[in-house]
Amino acid sequence: MSSIINLLDEATRNKIAAGEVVERPASCVKELVENAIDAGASAIEVEIADGGQSYMRVTDDGCGMSPEDARKCIIRHATSKISAVEDIFAISSLGFRGEAVPSIAAVSHMQITTRRPDDDFATHLLLDGGEITSEDQIGAPVGTTMEVSDLFYNTPARRKFLKSERTESSKISEMITKLALSHPSIAFTFTNNGRTTLHTGGGGELKETIANIYGAALAKEIFSISHDDGDIAIEGYVGKPSVLKSTRAWQTCIVNGRIVHNPLIFKAVENAYHAMLPKSGYPFAMIHIHMDPAAVDVNVHPAKTEIKFADEQAVYRAVYHSIITALVAQEKPEDIATNIDMLPQQIQRREAEEEALELKEQTAAPPAQAQELPFEDLSPLPQRRADAVQEPRRMPVWETRDVVTPVYSRQDETGRTAARSSANTYEPSRSSADDWDAFSRELASKGQAAQDDAPVITFDGDEDVFIPLGEVADCFIIAKKGQDLYIIDQHAAHERIRYDKFCRRAEKMPSQQLLTAEFVEVDGDDMTLLLERPDVFADLGYTYSEAGPSTLRVEEVPCDLPTSQIADSLEDICRALHENDAVDKAALRHRSLAYLSCHGAIKAGDALNIRQMKQLLEDLFHTDKPYVCPHGRPIIVRFTPDELAKLFKRT
Repeated sequence: MSSIINLLDEATRNKIAAGEVVERPASCVKELVENAIDAGASAIEVEIADGGQSYMRVTDDGCGMSPEDARKCIIRHATSKISAVEDIFAISSLGFRGEAVPSIAAVSHMQITTRRPDDDFATHLLLDGGEITSEDQIGAPVGTTMEVSDLFYNTPARRKFLKSERTESSKISEMITKLALSHPSIAFTFTNNGRTTLHTGGGGELKETIANIYGAALAKEIFSISHDDGDIAIEGYVGKPSVLKSTRAWQTCIVNGRIVHNPLIFKAVENAYHAMLPKSGYPFAMIHIHMDPAAVDVNVHPAKTEIKFADEQAVYRAVYHSIITALVAQEKPEDIATNIDMLPQQIQRREAEEEALELKEQTAAPPAQAQELPFEDLSPLPQRRADAVQEPRRMPVWETRDVVTPVYSRQDETGRTAARSSANTYEPSRSSADDWDAFSRELASKGQAAQDDAPVITFDGDEDVFIPLGEVADCFIIAKKGQDLYIIDQHAAHERIRYDKFCRRAEKMPSQQLLTAEFVEVDGDDMTLLLERPDVFADLGYTYSEAGPSTLRVEEVPCDLPTSQIADSLEDICRALHENDAVDKAALRHRSLAYLSCHGAIKAGDALNIRQMKQLLEDLFHTDKPYVCPHGRPIIVRFTPDELAKLFKRT
């Protein structure tokens, strides 16, 4: 009986082993760049074509190799990083297995050009499937150049699982970005299809490298962290809680110069920012951890991105407390608090309110003559005067009458009322000017009492009626129905009204073509999604095209979406796709509608009068789910007489 156990040949073993190290082009770039770093390079250049599938080149100015070492480096488990088994328990280099170059060579056409400072000529090797086909001496600068062509040409099963060119290029760019952040003293240059997309100076300053990669604007929104207890030293930068991204692309963790993916560290970052984030997302974090190599096990996986700590809790505490300490130790903590509590749109509205109040104090008539215009609501009110004095503003063409926004007023020198509103207002038609004048005169003559005496609203034939009693903190409406007391969140209520209105429209989100295209800056990961899945965004009402490496030219957007919210709305959809790549269109439509409903609704701080409260409650109780907003938060809290009696210890 013949043996059924086969001894695989060297070529087959190399291809199998290569699958663990070389997952995609980004894996090749990572391994080759780490070898360059270990070689003491001060400048590293990376060039790719077609997402790395057809060509990759990594050039460094490191120590180089002798002809003999050049031939040895393609032999599996040949390495200069360790020499004995004891060395693996305290590894200080990035590479040590001796598998990267042989694995890459086994599944590609490869060229190696290397020269030491004392050598007159460089060694040049040509390899095909891991076998040397040519060797000669050529002229070349000191250092090493590794060129990889036709990756996975002899393993088509692996090649067909590669993503699009843009996706693979994005992965490589992200990897080089993190490598540059891990070694700010090295100058990195990345060229993609002949165009240089990344360059760092290599000056050694981490913040300067961050500015080179992410831009000076982001560098102004971060602050340093530090920690040193003798066993664990931490340095780096974290961002303000308002600086968020839809993925973890802005979170980089470096342990002894090695890029790692450790859930424990990411959890420490999230917990440190707990309850400080104004919306869902991941804050910026660039964390360098220095500790005894013997306390870290990097020999977990051939990719060397997974590590284990001897004392995980100590690392968790060090990261957590370093971030917490940095957050509370800022010279101007109120700046951070502002960003936490209010989104940019809310900040803009608050500034507009303060400016309006200041103008009113300077120009308004005596208090007895002062008149405040009503807050616009969903009811068919007469529109504002077309010739009202307004400040210049950019206004999307799709803005409609049902958008609820505060209107402030003052009297100009002629006694006319000048209306001033935030960005989400409608453009009044001149035909309604007389109606508006009549409405304003009626309010002026009858005063607020006329509004308070307006007919109460009955819902769906119910014998009880909802009677608004007032408002608390310009946010919560207090109302009664029968003997029960109700507290209504005005923002959540209007959010539900808008959401139901949007849902009654066609299955495909109605869109509005912009008069002039808007140019939106997006990051690499989101740009990849936007260009690879245009059908998904088209169903949500967006039409766009690529205007640059990180710039999108937006031509159509969903109706009622202000131009100021285009970037945030696209980022929110991309975040949903990042969280679940298989998310269905119905879920995306719900998320997009919920976003539109939220950002166009009444905000906390927008004062309502009694008539507007009544109108809001009437519209709310004609929705499908008046007790919960589209995000699942409660809208109404009810107190019965018995519950109130218990609160006052009467039972």
